Amino acid sequence: MSENIKVTTKALDEAEVLIKLGRDEQALPLLHKALAESPDDDVLHCQIADVYFTLNDYDQSITYARNAIHLNPNNDYAHIRSAWIMLKKCNFTGALQHAQSAIHIDPDDSVNLYTLAWCEYHSGHFKKALAAAEHALELDPDESELHALIGDLAFNLGKYKQAEVHYREGLRHDPENADIHCYLGESLIQQKKLIEGSEHILQAVKLDPENENYREKLFNLIHHDLMAMPKNAREHAFSRLDTAVQNFYQGQLSSRGWFHKLKVTSLATLWLFFLTLLMLFFTWVTGENVNKIFYFLIVVAAVYVVLFLLIFIYKTIRFRNPR
Repeated sequence: MSENIKVTTKALDEAEVLIKLGRDEQALPLLHKALAESPDDDVLHCQIADVYFTLNDYDQSITYARNAIHLNPNNDYAHIRSAWIMLKKCNFTGALQHAQSAIHIDPDDSVNLYTLAWCEYHSGHFKKALAAAEHALELDPDESELHALIGDLAFNLGKYKQAEVHYREGLRHDPENADIHCYLGESLIQQKKLIEGSEHILQAVKLDPENENYREKLFNLIHHDLMAMPKNAREHAFSRLDTAVQNFYQGQLSSRGWFHKLKVTSLATLWLFFLTLLMLFFTWVTGENVNKIFYFLIVVAAVYVVLFLLIFIYKTIRFRNPR
């Protein structure tokens, strides 16, 4: 018996090291080895469920989480893991049921309350979610993710100032969180604080430059919101933007303009090519002279190119030089 305990302990220790190194897949055989020695260990089933969850294998993860619940119905963490799996599988009703079960077991655990808040949130119960998140925050006031969640809930309820307060508090605890910078920017924009809002969304872009969502939000803020203003207001607002924000917009506008130009030109070329093939086919079938059709296509193509260039030049002048 003592030898089995030593084997289990060694396997668990090695698995823990691998998990900390991010090598979850290599930890699985060791966890299964330990489980073979202790098949009724509900905590071990939860550990295996966690690893499968990290590996995005939600079917296996829920199997081991359910095993843990079967072995110990009072294991609130097994319910929490099940709730997050259900959220990933978009089974919001199942997720909420597991979160409520965890709360029934331990109603004053901040993780349980945080999970319940997310489940209520995804179920569309924003007020209940906000109440759960605020209770969790009382227990863990320094958790940035809780402040971000409350900010999200307040935002969805149209309480933009409250959202701003919690996003700022979240950044105080986690200043490098790109998501919170972006959310704070959006809450400021809703309060007509476009300049400060754009700066926070730009910070999100700097922290996570590969995130297209941040780039799109910042570009749309300038390209649609600011440019929709009357000319004088637009000029004033654009001049007040941080230089980095202006440079971002100019760069995005340049790249998007050429991309659009190439895309439209390619479609036009394809259309003309199709018409040319149709003309050649018509000539082959009828044997008629189609010079008039050919000249007409040339005129249409020339007119299209001129109009396209004029529109492109107009848009470039308008949006590149708002002042």
